[in-house]
Amino acid sequence: MPRGTKWNYEETRVAFALYFLIGASKADKRNPDVKRLAQALGRTPDAVAMKLCNIAANDKNHVSTGKVGLRNSAKLDHGIWLDYEQDRDAFLDTAIRELENTVQHMDSGYDSLTSVTQELERIPEGRERRTFVRVRINQQYFRHTLMETYEGHCCLTGLGVPELLIASHIKPWSACDPNTERLAASNGLLLNALHDRAFDQGLMTIDSKLHVRISSHVKRNEQSNRFLWQFDGEAIRPPKAHRPALEFIEYHNDVVFKG
Repeated sequence: MPRGTKWNYEETRVAFALYFLIGASKADKRNPDVKRLAQALGRTPDAVAMKLCNIAANDKNHVSTGKVGLRNSAKLDHGIWLDYEQDRDAFLDTAIRELENTVQHMDSGYDSLTSVTQELERIPEGRERRTFVRVRINQQYFRHTLMETYEGHCCLTGLGVPELLIASHIKPWSACDPNTERLAASNGLLLNALHDRAFDQGLMTIDSKLHVRISSHVKRNEQSNRFLWQFDGEAIRPPKAHRPALEFIEYHNDVVFKG
């Protein structure tokens, strides 16, 4: 493809799907998935990386880094997000299918997409499989978002081992409005696996001032429970942007927390 050729709508939608898979932090020309998409589209890795930066710049959950993408495609990238907002599930399903189709002629697919679908091999192609894939990709996007806003560290302990960090929903996924709450950065905490589990089970919560509260169901006088009680009353580390919303905190306190 000649240098400077403008991106069309379909190409931008494919890039949108890749953005959901890898997040803004991996929008780099050296990323293998970026290289594969560039090869499939007949573009340079630099062009794809800049396109992903433009898409990120229009993401309400994204923390701006000042990186500049492709100046002549800003309107199209903004429009892609507006179309996504109209029907998130249908739009993402289409984008994912198009992303898969772009590499059918290549020897290998996208590493990020393979990691999402590898456990779904026994589910036949069809609506159920597409739903599972979409849910996984949404969850992966949510994790990328929280890793970015909390700078890759547990907001409670400061732990910075990615394999031990969980993107926790304050208002549970199952109770969320899929269009306005499930993927909102303000509905998330980045927690280590232990405290994520405690939060999910209502044994721990945060209050309106972002201070931790431990449930009375956890016996305070047992030494083995010190990993929870030592944080009672402590403030979590706030994110760079998208502070946890009061409405989600109140829901967790009223419905999930065991008091």
